[in-house]
Amino acid sequence: MSQPLKLTVFGNPIAHSISPLVHSVFAAQTGIAVDYGRIKVEGSFKDAATAFFEAGGVGCNVTVPCKPDAFALVDHCTKSAEIAQVVNTIKLEVAADGTRTLLGDNTDGRGLFTDLVRLQAPLAGSNILIIGAGGATRGIVPPLLDPEVGIARITIVNRTVSKAQDIIADMQALQLGSKVELSACSFAELKPEAYSVIINATSLSLKGELPEIKDELYRQARFAYDLFYTPQGTTVFTEHCKALGVPAVYDGLGMLVGQAALSFALWTGVMPDVGAALAQVRAQLG
Repeated sequence: MSQPLKLTVFGNPIAHSISPLVHSVFAAQTGIAVDYGRIKVEGSFKDAATAFFEAGGVGCNVTVPCKPDAFALVDHCTKSAEIAQVVNTIKLEVAADGTRTLLGDNTDGRGLFTDLVRLQAPLAGSNILIIGAGGATRGIVPPLLDPEVGIARITIVNRTVSKAQDIIADMQALQLGSKVELSACSFAELKPEAYSVIINATSLSLKGELPEIKDELYRQARFAYDLFYTPQGTTVFTEHCKALGVPAVYDGLGMLVGQAALSFALWTGVMPDVGAALAQVRAQLG
């Protein structure tokens, strides 16, 4: 009998992560044994990741705040990671001659996009507001720029405007063929216009805090999504949106399961059934 695949997730904080549960569901579904843990990164991510792979690790997920460090660590990347400039999944590759290299991928954007489609988010012709300009935003923007999706405009609002501007400049430099109008601003500069979709890509919900967004913007939105998730399926952000009358409000569990499935497929070559896994994970949490 083969040994379980040694996998983990790196981040800080990390105790809240349900990635081990998600991947245990994938393992049971596919019949592929995994040993999936959590590692809190308090010093160097490079040192922690190197030690993990030297101890028999074959793959890992990476969350806040380590995604840029993961991009710097890997030897080569998938196209998704190259576009995003951040890595949330690493796979150890061993060549026939024994050479070991690390492959970096970014599954966040594809995970979010498939969940938005599943939830029937009003994307075509939409004006989207993304709150935050960290690694998560870099990961989720590229799939939204696909011309076939038909999004009209994306605004990235962040306390440090230059970070949002950097993301936009990088996306424009890639010449993805997108016709989406991109703009960046600070919270103080955010115009009181109608955003049909609002995505919270900050880690504020983890702290029980809300973004500095005026209530009138939420009241005009048709759909709101928090990349953060909780076992209860609600966050301080989603509760605030519901209280202000946003018709469709969701936490990020669907994105988590979707991006995790893509990671699992990278490591094993087998794609789990995302819908079945999401239902099972939500049931176990609830």
